[in-house]
Amino acid sequence: MNIRKLHSAGVFILLMITGLLVSCEERSNFDEDLPTTLNIIQSAKVGETAATIDDLSGIINFVLPSGTNPQAVELVFTAPEGVEIFPASGSTVDLTSPLEVTAKVGNNTRHYIINARVLPNQVAFIGNAATIDGIEEDDIKAAALWTQETYGSDFIYIPYSDLTIEALHSVNVLFFFYDNVGSSALPEDIIAKRNVLTQFVAEGGKMLLGGMGTTLASVIGRDQSGLLTIRDNGVGSVNPDTWQIDGGVNFQNDQRSHPIYNFTETIPTDPSGYFPIINPGFKENHNNLWDLAPLLGPGHQVGQFAEFENLYGGKVLAVWSGVTDECCPGIIEFKPTSVYTGTIIAIGAGGMEWNMNDGRVNTYAGVIRGIYRNSIDYLRTR
Repeated sequence: MNIRKLHSAGVFILLMITGLLVSCEERSNFDEDLPTTLNIIQSAKVGETAATIDDLSGIINFVLPSGTNPQAVELVFTAPEGVEIFPASGSTVDLTSPLEVTAKVGNNTRHYIINARVLPNQVAFIGNAATIDGIEEDDIKAAALWTQETYGSDFIYIPYSDLTIEALHSVNVLFFFYDNVGSSALPEDIIAKRNVLTQFVAEGGKMLLGGMGTTLASVIGRDQSGLLTIRDNGVGSVNPDTWQIDGGVNFQNDQRSHPIYNFTETIPTDPSGYFPIINPGFKENHNNLWDLAPLLGPGHQVGQFAEFENLYGGKVLAVWSGVTDECCPGIIEFKPTSVYTGTIIAIGAGGMEWNMNDGRVNTYAGVIRGIYRNSIDYLRTR
């Protein structure tokens, strides 16, 4: 007898048995015989919120908007013809604990478990003073007061000294705006909280960073590009121009459909499609921008936005108007990664000032506030 052939046959049989066991384990949410390919749930929604569905494991996960009452939500399913779902599509259910759902075709059944998480509701502004009234820098104070007025009962102010994971437990979006004259360096008091802020974003917390505060993305390790090198912090001067940002006119891929530009009111726009942000008058010109020139290959004038996103997970949403070589991003969305599961939007374009030092009314203040509000509202749903 050929011992080698006998051994090979034994190995083959063992592999077949192992494969069958693995297949059964992977399909542990099936009853009786293997269901037909029709026996699936194609989608599950609560209001406008769609769930993620893992058919193999039978897990359906919802991340519901803040304010949702999970005790009574209307659950809507879609499935192929002939599939019966229990509870039926349109039923009002309680998702405070895992809910079992079954999908049947004939005598075959597939089991699902629905898990739901309701996002926290608070929008937090962090600052160096004990209260908003104690903030001395005019733009930081104006940004804090605007956030408080805009988000009302959902707003919370947290001094740097009180920043803990416990303090951020009910916070959905953390807003950090920083401005200064003479230095772009962040205060040591906020850098000392890097571990808290890193954990917050790693665990799914969202952050909106404005002005010189965009540097915080690199402090906590989310922005590892080393390209945030354009920093201006002078006293400022009178400038006769209207400054604008470009949300996509000269991009390879126009970003003006992004939710941060979803203005509810009519705003003045440049005929070329740029977004004006500050009118003629005194300007601080406090840029905190990324220089993507190192990502330009020889002879290439475009393409580094895609490379930046590929390398660092940062989607460029705005640059200075009139810049045609994809240089100097002013707004970047840092998307979730396997380590940092929360999203960050960083707005570092100079001219997006919260308070006019010469006392004038900025014609385009609504654009600035609109972009910031849209950014927060967008982050609240992530």
